[in-house]
Amino acid sequence: MIEILFFGFLWYQVVAIFGVSAGLHRYFAHKQFIASKTYEVIALYLAMLAGSRSPLGWIGAHRIHHQHSDTDKDPHSPTHQGFWKVLFNMWTIKNIPKKYIKDLIKNPRVIFFHRYWLHMHVLTSVITFIIGFKFFVIFVLIPYILGFLGYGLFNVLGHSDDKPTNNWIINILAVGEGFHEPHHKNSKLIRLHKWDITGWIIEKLFLTNQQQSEQKS
Repeated sequence: MIEILFFGFLWYQVVAIFGVSAGLHRYFAHKQFIASKTYEVIALYLAMLAGSRSPLGWIGAHRIHHQHSDTDKDPHSPTHQGFWKVLFNMWTIKNIPKKYIKDLIKNPRVIFFHRYWLHMHVLTSVITFIIGFKFFVIFVLIPYILGFLGYGLFNVLGHSDDKPTNNWIINILAVGEGFHEPHHKNSKLIRLHKWDITGWIIEKLFLTNQQQSEQKS
């Protein structure tokens, strides 16, 4: 059991960093760096394993959160929506205005995962379960549970007294996302802290928008 939990947690870190943190959050939601179509597919698939559900919903909600942070229009403000409701991801958005996702609906990879994320998650679960129960637990179950917990903790601990704040607990389940205050001050900032592992990986593996501009000038 300890071995399963250990490897499941390690695999979850890969899923969280490349799928959710670097993928949905910093690449799709904030367009911080340049990536290939192949990475987009990988990121969307990994984010799905973390329980992100529709990428349109996740990214759209996050963009709304940034525009209306800590107000009654913030979809997952613990102050305005309720601490437990946000912690257990029970908040909802009936309709996301098109202006928040107009770039995403032009991306066929995002639309594919928006339409078929549940089918793909079920198929992945069945295949990994057939391979072996331990493999299913490590590859699918643990990332889903930790992703669910991580998203709730991120939303309730990342804001305090109606303002963004840093919290090291978040970094355990969302590496680098615990440095939430500087992220809200500048959503294009890639390296949020010297221990922002996700930011460091982006700097090492991808071409940032700033680097692209410097190359053109």
